[in-house]
Amino acid sequence: MTRGAIFFSLPYKAFVLDVDGTICDYEGMLSLEAAHSIRWLRNLGFEVILASGRGPWDTFYLGVYLGCTKIAVCENGGVLMTSPTEMKLFSDKSESLRAYDALCRNIDGVELKPVSARLTEVVLLRTFDLKRGQEILKRENIPVVINDSKFAFHLTRKGINKAVGLSEALKVLNVGPEETVVIGDSETDIPMFDLCGYAIAVGNATPAVKSKANFACSSEMGDGVVEAISHVAENFLSGDLKLRNELI
Repeated sequence: MTRGAIFFSLPYKAFVLDVDGTICDYEGMLSLEAAHSIRWLRNLGFEVILASGRGPWDTFYLGVYLGCTKIAVCENGGVLMTSPTEMKLFSDKSESLRAYDALCRNIDGVELKPVSARLTEVVLLRTFDLKRGQEILKRENIPVVINDSKFAFHLTRKGINKAVGLSEALKVLNVGPEETVVIGDSETDIPMFDLCGYAIAVGNATPAVKSKANFACSSEMGDGVVEAISHVAENFLSGDLKLRNELI
């Protein structure tokens, strides 16, 4: 199977996958079915990119082990990692640290989540009211948003989101956003839904996320990824039935 044959039949060249709540559950358990689908996509010549709120080394090496394209969108778009020793930062951590301090002063029970090192954001346990936290940051004029990935609360500088990092990743790969399918579950994925040519929400996504998607799966997490890829193959892969069956 040649890369050219696939791209001739399918209008998409790349698939972008969120991690927690999509190819993994919210405890970090990887779906083997989703992993198998990723390998099939790569074997058929597609670029496959992970885009996550997780740190750069977590995200990049998970992608390496899964056989993804060796480029990763990390920290909700704050970091693009292109090799084990090369990354591009789109923000710094200073405002996120200010936000963390403000939340600790005003809300009891604000706790850091034990995660790998972060370069552009602060990650918190989901132990406080999100709306109240946002109001505090607005009142203190701190340019940070609180993103709920359902894995954690992420203190991210305003203007930084997954679409920022993904746009740069696609430029590196010479792939257009309109040639890209994105699969996700949380509100942190919506900027990528708006950027890319086709957006799919897995079954465990919130109604707000599903409303932004072109297609919403009935299956959740890893099974939803399999359903999403099958949906793309069945609806956009024209011509050769054998080729379609190989993909799904």
